[in-house]
Amino acid sequence: MIDIHSHIKLPVKGKKIFNVLTIDDFPKEKGLLFSVGMHPWYLQPQLWNNDFNEFEAVIAKDNVIAIGECGLDWTTVAKPDMQKIVFSKHLHWAEKYNKPLIIHCVKAYNEIIAMCKKANIKQACIIHGYNNNLKIAEQLIKAGFYLSFGAALLENNSNAVQAIKIMPIDKLFLETDDSDASIESIYERAGELLNMNIEDIDRQIEINFDLIFK
Repeated sequence: MIDIHSHIKLPVKGKKIFNVLTIDDFPKEKGLLFSVGMHPWYLQPQLWNNDFNEFEAVIAKDNVIAIGECGLDWTTVAKPDMQKIVFSKHLHWAEKYNKPLIIHCVKAYNEIIAMCKKANIKQACIIHGYNNNLKIAEQLIKAGFYLSFGAALLENNSNAVQAIKIMPIDKLFLETDDSDASIESIYERAGELLNMNIEDIDRQIEINFDLIFK
């Protein structure tokens, strides 16, 4: 089973992309897969070229297979203009290094869609931890985004439970993020909601993974 996004660095039977929130925490272990990006929660006002150069040097590493999580979050303290500048950098890196984006988005979906469209992004863009309404899900799907679902699927009344039911299966990923839920439990719940067996979901997500991560 593939866990597209996790902050918990524990061994798994399948593939897991471990997200590094700061480059100081970048692990030295070999054989692990990583995503690296500048999360909008942790942006500093003095951020500028040296920070970008340091992040880019890590992003270029072979075992970093995705860029992020990065994105826009209108509920955090970082100013919107600064967030947009930083997200634009990630869009540039995605094209430069041919690596997909794992995107954090809170109350900024229109801006995310518009910025990706303006940048003419050819790399896959994955909205991680999707737990918003059907209308936004439809907009993202129409714009070509992948959606990744996590522990919110285990909550009976969550938006994620409704949104996954309209997902094209070739645009779907699953994740644990920072939850205590196992990836197996999330796959099992996704199977119930999609009326599919776990083996078929596993097979399709592996196809999706191989396609965008080459």
